[in-house]
Amino acid sequence: MGVSEERFLGRMFIDREKHTTAKRLMDGICNQLLNVKGMVVEDACIVDSPLRPVPVLEVRPRPRRGMLRCSRCGRRRHGYDRGGGVRRWRHQDFGCRRVGLVAALPRVDRPRCGVVVASVPWAGPGSRSTRDFEAECAWLMTVANRKTVGGFLHIAWRTAGDVARRVAERVKASMPSPFDGLTAIGVDGTSHRKGHTYITVVVDHERHRVIRAHDGVGGDVFGLFFKALTPEQRASIKVVTGDGARWIDPCVAERCPDAERVLDGFHIVSWMTDALDKVRKRLWNQARRDGDEKTMKRMRGAKYAVLKNPGDLTGRQEEAFENLRNTDPKGQLYRAWQPKELLRTLLKHPIGQATTELNRWVFRASHSRIPEIVELAKKIRRRRPDILRTIRLGYSNARLEASDNRIKATIRMAYGFHHVTNLIALVMLRCGGPDIRLPQPAI
Repeated sequence: MGVSEERFLGRMFIDREKHTTAKRLMDGICNQLLNVKGMVVEDACIVDSPLRPVPVLEVRPRPRRGMLRCSRCGRRRHGYDRGGGVRRWRHQDFGCRRVGLVAALPRVDRPRCGVVVASVPWAGPGSRSTRDFEAECAWLMTVANRKTVGGFLHIAWRTAGDVARRVAERVKASMPSPFDGLTAIGVDGTSHRKGHTYITVVVDHERHRVIRAHDGVGGDVFGLFFKALTPEQRASIKVVTGDGARWIDPCVAERCPDAERVLDGFHIVSWMTDALDKVRKRLWNQARRDGDEKTMKRMRGAKYAVLKNPGDLTGRQEEAFENLRNTDPKGQLYRAWQPKELLRTLLKHPIGQATTELNRWVFRASHSRIPEIVELAKKIRRRRPDILRTIRLGYSNARLEASDNRIKATIRMAYGFHHVTNLIALVMLRCGGPDIRLPQPAI
């Protein structure tokens, strides 16, 4: 072998060694940036295609040898074939560059699961986004609005709904059961579409969070919540709050007989305000049919003045109420307003005083000769034990009503989701108190 041949072989060995070192360096840097363990980066390049709106940094990783696992059960299996074709996953952006992972995955064969694609360490089964990207998207959905999430991540809103569902399932599997240690719960139905389409929401009063949301409303849907509990978890529930819906009482009595049923004070007063508004509408329509301009003038502007609390009235509403009280002190509308205030205040009194005042209220309302108030007095008399229990225990659905407001905001935010499961997942992410964090460096 000549001297020139020795120099050529020596130079080739040095270049190969430098290439190997550079490959290892690139592999380490990409692993740190991608924040994924258990993979090897084979190549990385920027793809600028007319079919893509922006250039994309494509990284081609592969799982390490011996890491083939079934994507359904997670057990380690031997390869079945090369899978045929490549798959792509969306990853977090590197600065202003969009990043995608591209890999040709083999398939594995497991008797119970069949022939399925092997799992990858950077994404869950059936997902087209990496776990870090989904964690970032879910965190943004809990703290920002729809426009911010879509504009910042460049993601379709329907895709964001699927991401919320997958993240909610992972978080639920990693958290302790939310049904442990329940003592007081609240239940209510919240509409999420036009045409009386509801979801049933259950709230934990002690920990101030939503513990379950299910599509539909009624006793059967509420019964599914109790079926998900163990006998010990059902026995620990002592108080169930809610409105006066008829499907709540029999379900609680059957599934949780030791719990006390508590009516919400807000809904008790709302029964009275509904009856008061019916009185106002009846008197207004009667005066309009009779052409009684004097009565119509006296009642003008009194719609909200009689329904709101006296301390919350505006200047014009106070003027309208004073005009009504001074000009027609014996009229039906003013006489119907007085029981409303008495009912609202007696709910704040001690149980002994409230019992006496409630009996007096039922007697006066029954003899008021106002049809709407008389009908309400029958309902109050029928639900008197529940009302007194509400006063004695001091529980209310205020936490559930506050959750309802946040749920309704979430429903408006989720406009465009095609599946109610994605909506429920977003509700649980925003109102269920899960520990959602931005992606952390892999250790």
